[in-house]
Amino acid sequence: MKYLLVAVPFLLLLTTCKRGDYEDKYSNGLIEYKINYLENELTEISPSLLPKKMKLEFSPNYSTNTIEGFMGFFKLSNHTNFRHKKCVTLLEVLNKKYLFKGKKGESMCCFDENPDMEIEYTDEIKEIAGFKCKKVIVTLPGQNDTFDVYYTNEISIAKPNSVNPYYQIDGVLMEFQLKLAYLKMRFTAEKFVPIQNNKIKEFTVPDNYREVTREQMTYIIKRLME
Repeated sequence: MKYLLVAVPFLLLLTTCKRGDYEDKYSNGLIEYKINYLENELTEISPSLLPKKMKLEFSPNYSTNTIEGFMGFFKLSNHTNFRHKKCVTLLEVLNKKYLFKGKKGESMCCFDENPDMEIEYTDEIKEIAGFKCKKVIVTLPGQNDTFDVYYTNEISIAKPNSVNPYYQIDGVLMEFQLKLAYLKMRFTAEKFVPIQNNKIKEFTVPDNYREVTREQMTYIIKRLME
């Protein structure tokens, strides 16, 4: 009996630690990012019409990020299968709908790929949207550009950046930069909503979209912004 009284608190301590470790990592959820424009080369479009938010819904195997703007006439979404390292891009412009299917390991359309990106890891920590985030310093030698990026390991997704320019970073991006056509954007997570169960399922390619190449999709986006 004496040994049982000693063992029970010890076992409770072990189970409590395991549960806490599990709950510290989310595997399903929604992150909402605000968008700031660092460069805007558009002259014919008012800044007030540009997208203000990006939403990222994720599960362990799939994610969808969506950007909408131009008074609802523009919607760009990327659907990623982490397990197969593939991404499908959908673009809606007015009543036109386009689709691009990326090959395995091919980066998502239609952001700059930056293949020469250099990553410098640091020990700095910053809290963003309730998550502990690690800082890296990113350098783009070809563009003579250096900036900070923050990511977190408190979300349980394996290789979350396998199809975006930050594939070297093993963590979910919480503050980062991308360039889309004539717009250089900085995304900062400001809201996180956990989702119970695995509600995000494998993406099914819709029938009412016209399939195009990466080059055609990029051209369409640039023409929209000119």
